Amino acid sequence: MKSNDDSIKQENRRALPKFIFIGAGGLILGAIIGGILVWLDFEHFGDVLTTAELFFTVKASPWLLFALPIVELAACLPIYFGAKKQLSSWDGEDEEAGSIIETKISVCMWATGIATILDFFLLAALFSGFLENAKAIGQVKFFGSLVVFMVTLYLNAVFQQKLVDATKRMNPEKQGSVYDTKFQKKWFESCDEAERIMIGQCAVKAYQAMSMTCLVLWAVFGLTGIFFTGGFVPAMAVCIIWGVGQSVYSYWAIQLSKPGRKV
Repeated sequence: MKSNDDSIKQENRRALPKFIFIGAGGLILGAIIGGILVWLDFEHFGDVLTTAELFFTVKASPWLLFALPIVELAACLPIYFGAKKQLSSWDGEDEEAGSIIETKISVCMWATGIATILDFFLLAALFSGFLENAKAIGQVKFFGSLVVFMVTLYLNAVFQQKLVDATKRMNPEKQGSVYDTKFQKKWFESCDEAERIMIGQCAVKAYQAMSMTCLVLWAVFGLTGIFFTGGFVPAMAVCIIWGVGQSVYSYWAIQLSKPGRKV
């Protein structure tokens, strides 16, 4: 037990200088950035940001909502049809060909997921622009954008189901439909042990990236809150996401560590 305690202390001693260096470096960098912001005097920069925000929410967001599904389909459909053509001639034995098909399907799934997030973001921008200047947007453009938003969500759901169906043809043991509210649970349950390990590794990478992104965004919103009138809401939203991710991870770490407990 004592030797174990000694190894723990030694590991902490080795890691402590780097931790102190990073912490001190962060404080110094923050002080430098803060000093630069004060020196630059952002008295009129807030007006520039307000003008840019107004242009994006009133002028750009409706047209971007219309353009998003066109760009998405133009980028994804050739990849999807290429994967579908390869799948039709796949013998089920060539692992390299199968990996290429799965990669194309994954890329399309990734693109549709990002497009869905962008769709929600642009809708929020549209609402903000309509609230600030409803006359500039116009009711026809506003409600037309809402229709396009709903159509885009429907197309993404159908497209994702096509991608899932292609994956299920490659792996007949897979179960679940995108239209099912329990799709993720059924899909995970149909994965073998190796796939579950891979999912777990991907989840850890995603959690680490989310935590780092939240930290960076908190720092950005915290600094800009000193100079601009954005208030504390942006930082609060980041901290809520950060806290939810941390809480869900910790909860399941505790639950799954119990003997005999499964997901």
